[in-house]
Amino acid sequence: MSQNPRTPQDSDGNHAEQLLRSTSRDEALEIAIKAAETSMQALKLSTDPNEKALLSTRFNQLLQEAEKIKFNPNWRQELKESTSSSVDQHGDSRTSPPANRARRLKEPKSSRQLPNREQILLLKAGYLNGFKFPPWSNAPDPSEFELKDGESLYEDDSELTLSEFQEDVLDDWKRPHEALPPPTWFPGDRNHLGPSMTYSRKIDLVQDAATDCSVVASLCSGIARAERGHAKILRAVVYPYDDASGHPIMSKNGKYVVRMNLNGCYRKVVIDDRLPVSKTNRVIHVVDRHNPGLLWPALVEKAYLKVRGGYDFPGSNSGTDLWIITGWIPEQVFLQSDELEPDKFWKRVSRSFSYGDVLVTIGTGRMSPKTERELGLASEHDYSVLDLREIDGQRLLLIKNPWCEGTSWRGRFEREENNTPDVSSQTGEHGSVDMDSDAKRAQSSRDLLNADEELSPGTFWMDLDNVLQNFDSIYLNWNPGLFAHRQDLHFAWNLSASEQSYHKPRNRFASLTSHPQFAITPTKSGAVWILLWRHFKNTVQMDANEEEIASGGADIDLSGHISFAAFKSQGRRVMLGERYLEKGWFVDSPQTLLKLEECEAGVPYTIVPLEQDLLPTEHTFTLSIFSNAALNLTDATAKYQHARTLCSAWTKDTAGGNAHSPFYSTNPQFSIAVPRAMSISLLLEAANDELNVHVKLVHSNGLRIHAIRSRDIVFDSRDYRRGCCLAEFSALEPGQYTIICSTFEAQ
Repeated sequence: MSQNPRTPQDSDGNHAEQLLRSTSRDEALEIAIKAAETSMQALKLSTDPNEKALLSTRFNQLLQEAEKIKFNPNWRQELKESTSSSVDQHGDSRTSPPANRARRLKEPKSSRQLPNREQILLLKAGYLNGFKFPPWSNAPDPSEFELKDGESLYEDDSELTLSEFQEDVLDDWKRPHEALPPPTWFPGDRNHLGPSMTYSRKIDLVQDAATDCSVVASLCSGIARAERGHAKILRAVVYPYDDASGHPIMSKNGKYVVRMNLNGCYRKVVIDDRLPVSKTNRVIHVVDRHNPGLLWPALVEKAYLKVRGGYDFPGSNSGTDLWIITGWIPEQVFLQSDELEPDKFWKRVSRSFSYGDVLVTIGTGRMSPKTERELGLASEHDYSVLDLREIDGQRLLLIKNPWCEGTSWRGRFEREENNTPDVSSQTGEHGSVDMDSDAKRAQSSRDLLNADEELSPGTFWMDLDNVLQNFDSIYLNWNPGLFAHRQDLHFAWNLSASEQSYHKPRNRFASLTSHPQFAITPTKSGAVWILLWRHFKNTVQMDANEEEIASGGADIDLSGHISFAAFKSQGRRVMLGERYLEKGWFVDSPQTLLKLEECEAGVPYTIVPLEQDLLPTEHTFTLSIFSNAALNLTDATAKYQHARTLCSAWTKDTAGGNAHSPFYSTNPQFSIAVPRAMSISLLLEAANDELNVHVKLVHSNGLRIHAIRSRDIVFDSRDYRRGCCLAEFSALEPGQYTIICSTFEAQ
């Protein structure tokens, strides 16, 4: 009876025992050198890239061990400690948790009761691109997909729009049995070909004649998670669905229902099964290179593109797409930020990735064609991250270019493939080891992994340092099941100029008085994640014709940027944005995440959405709060019961400059009567954000002042500030006062 040969890993335990039983340093060193020679022989004989990466790691560990024995007086004690504390002596970082640690977390549902105005807002938000997407209630009944006698196959009211290029290559919209596998890929007899919801080979999705790299990258990341042994997050997304087999099934009447996380809630997206079929080798819809008849990815893509406006949509990012497809919480990390700490970032992401609790995709910034050719990377393009590993100190990402003709990173090989270190050059008479030489000679684990011939075209391993250098953003989508509680609040924010009684400035120096503001109060200390998501809305262009207006299929305009900030202000409304506790980046994505990692129990926090350059119209949003303890979510309370707004202007005759100017008294002045002791705030805001402004309140019996003394000043806004300024006083005595509004420079 034959036995399988033992690998170097099989003998690790014996090797450690032999070292600890050795009676002298020379004996231990001889054991270590012999183990290194054995490891090197195995490395030379191995042809499998994954095994070679592990063997290379093991070889370097043994060389370090020999170095330790030779030069460290406490070598025996250190060997004992390293042997007892080692979690994985092979250097193989786990990419999935042990079976007994794998888990399927339950997604929390919002516990907040919605008032009527929010329910109406959600219903209205379901009308998009001329279609209706009602809130999701329950999985559709199987009878909804039966083809009854005398009925025709289900067909959408209208076909999704295509780009000019897609129209040029379009043959027709066809049912799955004619569309899959792609006819131009498999011409001739198709009797034994057809669509399927199952697959026999590893899935390899690609895009071709569509600009939806972010969608395909998103699907690839979700599929890769399941291939690593975690629960399918794309299950129960496409209906009809078979619970027993765990995958969608073919609809008999050509109708499919897809669940999408859209405009404030999960929604029902109904599509037919017709796909745009090309008359050339270019494929308009997503396709699986290994299983070209696989249907469900093309259905998910079609449902998503129905929501976004058609196959000609201008693109997105994978964080947004995964949020819509899976409901996993999106976070965008800017890799060029000075705030990024790579070591902490890797530790946080890799650990969660091993548990299947985060999906990772990455995106490049704008690059010149020359840079694209030199790097082998595409400009403004999203890539999927299929795996993370840490081997031999290298932090590695397995990256997939979703474009079918996409190139691979050109820096993936740094050394010649046959550059294998010679262990004899590492050991002298007493087994001396040159560690610097070893590091130069040994092939990197990344290069060994990239030599794997089974890697799909466009798939490559890249180390974290090169990721930070060559990519702009990493998109992380977090398992919402990491949190036990969730609350959603839906609101409208009207930025129309006509809604203002005066011209309210909108710039980065403006006040926050017109911003929606909310208060959260955690019942226990801990982390609270806050997601602001902007609803998609059709915007009718100024030059739209009557047919375009009537169809409801106007563009989805996502111009502008959003962010938000958190303040520790007792849950009260705030006027200026400087004294924030935490503030997010301004992003052009429809979602932005703010993480409050150390909220105090019982302390109210004020949450304020921020915007830059959104269209001057009404926008609707959803605020989603995730936490592991119950919390209260309400509108922020006003600090004052009464407010009065007055409008005025600085002209060449009334802009007297600051208090040191001889014309200071010509500035606009206002009289204010205070009937009783009270707290008060004075907010001065200029339409021109280039102006530095100031406000002060002085004793003068409500009369205009012509000269000002320090003792007359009750309070002021301190330094001049661009755009607007704020002066506050907690206990103003009754009396008549004068308010002086000034710019720093006279006009």
